[in-house]
This record gives sequence, structure tokens and C-alpha cells, in this order.
Amino acid sequence: MTFTTLHKINKIFYFTTLGLYLLVYFGMLFQIVLGIVQITIGIILLTKMKELSKEKKRKILLYWLLVLTAFILILSNSMFGNDLGNFLSLFLFPMLIATYFYFLTANITSDSFLNAEWRNLALFNYEVHAEILEKYIPVGTEIDLWNNKCYVSLVGFMFKNTKVLGVKIPFHINFEEVNLRFYVKRFENGEWKRGVVFIKEIVPKKAITFIANTLYQEHYETQKMKHEIIEDGTTQTFVYQWKNKEQWNTIELETEKKPTEIEVDSEAEFITEHYFGYTKIDEETTFEYEVQHPRWEQFKVLNHKIDVDFQGNYGNDFEFLETTIPTSIFLAKGSAIEVKNKCKLAEIQIQENLTAIINSY
Repeated sequence: MTFTTLHKINKIFYFTTLGLYLLVYFGMLFQIVLGIVQITIGIILLTKMKELSKEKKRKILLYWLLVLTAFILILSNSMFGNDLGNFLSLFLFPMLIATYFYFLTANITSDSFLNAEWRNLALFNYEVHAEILEKYIPVGTEIDLWNNKCYVSLVGFMFKNTKVLGVKIPFHINFEEVNLRFYVKRFENGEWKRGVVFIKEIVPKKAITFIANTLYQEHYETQKMKHEIIEDGTTQTFVYQWKNKEQWNTIELETEKKPTEIEVDSEAEFITEHYFGYTKIDEETTFEYEVQHPRWEQFKVLNHKIDVDFQGNYGNDFEFLETTIPTSIFLAKGSAIEVKNKCKLAEIQIQENLTAIINSY
């Protein structure tokens, strides 16, 4: 039985259980069936461990640890329990395990973590001294320069039609994001891979922050956010706002309506055409993930406004941006994107890559 088939079976029983919970009693009964199905699939996965990566093996072992914990809770509650204990041990905790297991089987069958659209990306780009970013650089990467210039970018955009492991999560499909990022590269198999590192990513949904920080160990933060698109006959205005410590921050761009191609070897190409994300876990560990999307178009910027408390949002290291004029400003049209599952760069692999870089000079 293939991993895809196992996930489809799991998916059918999981969503049937959720649907039946609209009828309460039937959902509680069918949850027992779901538990039996998932444990059976879990046993099958144990027989296929050799086919899986170390990370996926750890996730399966975590599932069995959660199942064992659930059985202990059920047994202890049967002897000493009350109504609240019954609710936690017989319903809430098992359904949390079932949800975890659903995403686990989805993760096994696909190398994509997220599918969505990134639309109307407002990019404010600043030239900075590379030394400012040294402590943020993930091991195995180095600063990526354009014409000997080091950049950080403040980026506001819309997530649309978002799916996590193929599932649209209600109320988390369309939302804003604002991030501060810089650019790195990594040498692998004789070529450079160009990527970004995020200082912080701000979103309006706590669940998004939890998933991103837990699974990808990124630097997400939840704030109140809003956006607006204003159109007239010849121009369009994009506004992104977020609230930090009772203060609203604003970035705003007025552009022409007709998109144009981003020129090859241009600054705009450098800013928009980075296809990997790198996360610094500690001084020895880096996570890498690939972001796939077609080449973007841009809208010509006519006017802009920026009112951001950089120190309050991003710390003392970036306070100077409050009085710094952006080197360039773009509005990228965006597209559908696909974020692949993360992988951990082994320390020995990192050392080999660094040696190859040194030898190439």
C-alpha cells in the first residue's frame, strides 16, 4: 500500500469525523473508528520506516508517543476522572492527535508544505552595511550582493488561496504579511543557490504564527493588520498596515496599472528572483526550503509613503532605517507559489560547501 493511498484513507475518515461532529453524538462514535484507522495506518508506517527520512521517522515516533500518552490519560481518567477530564481525554486530546496524524500523512506523501498566491508585493529596499547582518546569517550561507551593495527589504503583500499540506484552513486562506528580509547565497554542487533570510514576518493570524514558528522555526509574529487597494482611471494604490504597541505602521504605493517585465540583471530582478529560504536555528544548524514561482512582472511606482517604527518592530539593529531613504521601491505583481518542505543542512555538508567555496577562489 503506497503512502498516497494511506493518506487518502486517513483523509476520508478524518474529515468524515469532523463532519459528523455537527451531529455531536455520531461524531463521538465515529471518532473511535477514526482512531482505529489511524493506529492501523501508523502500524503500516512503522513497517515502511526504511523508506522515510530521519525527520519523518521522528514525526511518526512522536505520533506513537502521543498515542501512548492518550491511552494513559484515558485509563487514569476512568478511575479518577470527572466531566472535564472525560472531555479532555476522550475528545480533545485524541482529536488533536488525529489532526497531527492527518498532517503527518499529508507531509509524507508530498514534498510541498504550502501552496498559495503571493500578490501585490510592495518592496522597499535599503542599502546597508553587511556587518549589521552578520549575527543573522545562517551557517553555510553568505551575504548575496548586487553591484557590491548589501540590501535589506521591507515587504508587504497578500497571501491568497492558501493551502497548508493541501488543506484550506477556514479563516486562514487570505491574509496580509509584512516582513523584513535580507539576501544570502549558498554554494552547492558547483553552483550558487540564492535565497532570503527573514528578520521577522508579521501576520494577522495566530495559527499561522504557531505553525510557521513550530514547524519551520521561523520568526513570525501576530499583529492586527489591514490592507486596501484604491483604483482610479489610470493608477492604483496599495496600502498595508499593521499595529505594534498601539501604533499603526503604514507602507503605501501608488503605481501605474499596466505591468511591465522585470529586466534581466536589474536590481528588481535581484530583489525578486531569490528561490530559497534559509533559517538560522543556532550557530551550527540551518534549515533550507525552496520557493517555486514563475518570473514576476512589476508595476511602475509613481508615489510612495512609509511610516514605520523600525526599532519597535525589528529592534535596535534596524532603528537607523527610520531615517534612511530607500534605495529603490518596487511593486511586484506576484503569482502562485509553492513552498517545499524544509530540510536540515548537515554540519558536514556545510563544511564541505565552505571548503569548495574557498577552493574556488
